[in-house]
Amino acid sequence: LALASGRPEGSKSTVMQLSFQVGSLSTLRSVRDKALSNGAKDLFGLNHGNAWSIYFNDPEDNLVEVYVDTPFFVSQPHGDPLDLGKSDAEILSETEAVCRNDPSFMPIAEWERQMRERLAGQG
Repeated sequence: LALASGRPEGSKSTVMQLSFQVGSLSTLRSVRDKALSNGAKDLFGLNHGNAWSIYFNDPEDNLVEVYVDTPFFVSQPHGDPLDLGKSDAEILSETEAVCRNDPSFMPIAEWERQMRERLAGQG
């Protein structure tokens, strides 16, 4: 993360998105709560299949994503609403059910193994 001056007062941010990874749904909920209590605008959640994400605008109107990886791989784009009011078990179960209906679905460990093999073959 870099902080810099020079943008004229009142000009719109040109940053597409800042993304931050966290380790659990519990932490994602805490970030959501902290963002809302600090005035975050337009907060919403998406289930990408391979990650659970929240998005919001910071005070300078930059889009911020905070996400947790899931144990699944699915081709992107993929995005269903994410309800962080549900339990971790419910979110995991619903995510797996949706992902298993995608022809590209595989456990992330299998996708990582395949990628290692592909990359090793290019060396």
